[in-house]
Amino acid sequence: MSQAELEIVFTFLGTDAVVKGNLLRMYSPMTIQKLFDKTYETGSFTCRSRGNLGRPKAYWMFLVELKRGAEKKEYKDSKVGDIVYCPRQDAIYVVYDVPNIALPVYYLGEITAGLEYLSTMRNGTMVKIEIHE
Repeated sequence: MSQAELEIVFTFLGTDAVVKGNLLRMYSPMTIQKLFDKTYETGSFTCRSRGNLGRPKAYWMFLVELKRGAEKKEYKDSKVGDIVYCPRQDAIYVVYDVPNIALPVYYLGEITAGLEYLSTMRNGTMVKIEIHE
């Protein structure tokens, strides 16, 4: 992979679930750089996760504490498999069903493997996030 495309791995602790994806730096370069910096020294970080509030469940949230603001262009057409960042909730969303996201989000990339695990995870599951070049 190049610097323009990074691999992200979400490992749900206490389960066998691993979700992998690609981050595309050209869409949200500052947010992706902040994520990369957060994993640089140790190779990963751990955070809480939860399903979106309300019904139907459509995306999984990873509370990443980046404290980033807006990026280039707000992403309005989220679809299944997208990885987006919501600055208002300071969370990465991974979309696993047809979404209805009311808050502004910014596109980060897409899921390449393991999307089927998200609909079965329990709220509050701790997640290890790794980013690889």
